[in-house]
Amino acid sequence: MDAEIATLLQQIKEAKRTPFWQSTPQQARSGPTLMALLFGPAPEIGRVEDFNVDSSWGHALRMRLYVPDKEPKGLIVYFHGGGWVIGSVDSYHPFTAYLAQRTGCAVVSVDYRLAPEHPFPLPLDDARAAIEWAASDAAVARIGAPIPVLIAMGDSAGANLATVAARLHNELPSARPVDYQVLAYPVTDHRFDTESYEDFAEGYLLTRRDMAWFWDQYQPDVKLRDDPLASPLRAPDLSASPPALVLSAALDPLRDEGEAYGERLREASVTTDVVRCDGVVHGFLAMVNYAPAAERAFERIVSGIDGATATVQT
Repeated sequence: MDAEIATLLQQIKEAKRTPFWQSTPQQARSGPTLMALLFGPAPEIGRVEDFNVDSSWGHALRMRLYVPDKEPKGLIVYFHGGGWVIGSVDSYHPFTAYLAQRTGCAVVSVDYRLAPEHPFPLPLDDARAAIEWAASDAAVARIGAPIPVLIAMGDSAGANLATVAARLHNELPSARPVDYQVLAYPVTDHRFDTESYEDFAEGYLLTRRDMAWFWDQYQPDVKLRDDPLASPLRAPDLSASPPALVLSAALDPLRDEGEAYGERLREASVTTDVVRCDGVVHGFLAMVNYAPAAERAFERIVSGIDGATATVQT
């Protein structure tokens, strides 16, 4: 573990903050996010604009588009983390601007509806609407350039939405497909009994009780959590999924389910790289400018996206 991450965990312990599992959703949203505390300011990017697209039940889904100065290599549809309960386009702004700068891709960050006010499947409805827009001529027109490569990306609960929405989209025979997916420490199942849940249940930023609380908000009916649209590890057929880069955090309760999902993708003949990022905890994308191990993990993401854009364009 990097010294910076060890220091962070000690500071959190000493702060004795109220854990998520003892909070209301409003209380959980009231404090500063890890991204706001650690990432730093957003870099300059060629163009940034907010707009809305239609989603289910008449919802106007807010999205934020980042377009680099040079013609983009592709379009990344980004879904933020936060257990389906916290996080926003605004709180992730420094990271998504940095993602566009570093990859040379346009990025659209999706402000999907949050639970418990909007439980499963409404956040997934928004994810599907965002990818449908990204695959359409409307996206090309708004970006002002072709989209040679379409990438779905997310972290934690956002990675859950990204992978499910990408697969469902690619199952549509007439749709322009998602070419690649990047899943950082994804939520893929509702079980809490894996080895990594046992080893990192407490003291590593995200706790087992926190994760149980997040699931209670997203899908309060435990009997319905086996739905593969909520727990994609349980999907009987993943073969329509785009090629994937799955990154787990070595010191994360979600490590094992993320890696198991990567193996399921491989078994479905989906080209998949599964990378265990040593020395980091859940949420390491917020620590890219804070801890060397997190920076190395992000470089692996940039490399994967570079490879995907080069492969598709050739």
